[in-house]
Amino acid sequence: MEARVGSDAKADCLVVARQAERASVAVATKNRNLLENGIRAVAEGVLAALGRPGVAVEVQDQGALDYVLAARIETAVRTVLPEAKLTRSERVERAASDPDRPRRSRLYAPGNNPRLLVGIDIHGADCVLLDLEDSVPPGDKAAARTLVRRLLAAVPFPDEVWVRINPLDAGGREDVAEVLEGRPHGVCLPKAESGEGVRELSKELGKIERRLGFDVGSTHIMPIIETARGVLRCEDVAEADERVVVVAFGAEDYTRDVGARRTNEALLFARSRVVAAAKAAGVQASDTVYADLANDAGLAEECARARDLGFDGKGAINPRQIPILHHAFSPTEEELAKARAIVEAAREAESRGLGAVAVDGRMVDQPVLERARRLIKYAEKLAKGGAA
Repeated sequence: MEARVGSDAKADCLVVARQAERASVAVATKNRNLLENGIRAVAEGVLAALGRPGVAVEVQDQGALDYVLAARIETAVRTVLPEAKLTRSERVERAASDPDRPRRSRLYAPGNNPRLLVGIDIHGADCVLLDLEDSVPPGDKAAARTLVRRLLAAVPFPDEVWVRINPLDAGGREDVAEVLEGRPHGVCLPKAESGEGVRELSKELGKIERRLGFDVGSTHIMPIIETARGVLRCEDVAEADERVVVVAFGAEDYTRDVGARRTNEALLFARSRVVAAAKAAGVQASDTVYADLANDAGLAEECARARDLGFDGKGAINPRQIPILHHAFSPTEEELAKARAIVEAAREAESRGLGAVAVDGRMVDQPVLERARRLIKYAEKLAKGGAA
């Protein structure tokens, strides 16, 4: 039996594995003098971790990083010999993230594409989302989950890193079982339609956290509402489990499901319902991605509309969108100044024993005061890098 994993694209490698009497490694690279020994060492390390099974491995390198090489080799060997299991794996130490940290941007990256994964951690997104679902063809699912696990173990992401799995009954359980070893901060559940589905995912996470020695409950969940049924049941989804810290909306699948065009009017009901459900459950709401990369003005306009509706952030499909998202979902100096004035006026009124608070000639009621305090606290979190 023979397995071919990877590609000849830049930053990737093509690995061919065949059953053999004993393990062996052959390397082809354009920079043989500089790279061959290092590539061979990675390959030998993977084979040793797999118990040195009887497999002959050929590596055709195109500039792949070590974690890509390791992932491709491991996938190829396990395809040829499914019984081959890792006898040791590196324990990933990554602290759990604050459930309420700012998530102005969630940057999607396809989990099967090494070229697009390289440097995905340096673009400044509040949340990097490694995708195993829509962006990965069915035939690449197994290789992608191994690549994502290896990436998570190799890269010290400065902010949050999540993995979007497949639906639980379509590969999602296998995704969770493997990628959780890389200690992502959270798991995104696509096409969430019920609280039961969220709780089922939570149980799977709990079982694996116990097995790996992680704190049970430390892995967050982000349900993505992207079907008509999901929109109508989003309250149940948002309140289903304490792991849920943010609820996201996916417009592309939603409009396809209901047969609508992607217009502001067509999305208003779904967006409003998702926001209301999230805020009623005390969690964040994140808006859908904006696909027109050439239209920065359109993105800024949609961000402003989403923020007006109550969303806390938005999805991004390209790093160039991140600054626009961060600007839109960050308080302006004018907003902060007004919020501080409201809080100070309330403090002064309380010290004088006054029940009424007025700022710029307008009475300030309790909801306005609470909103001002939240805005100030949010700005303080942003100033600290969101980790507070």
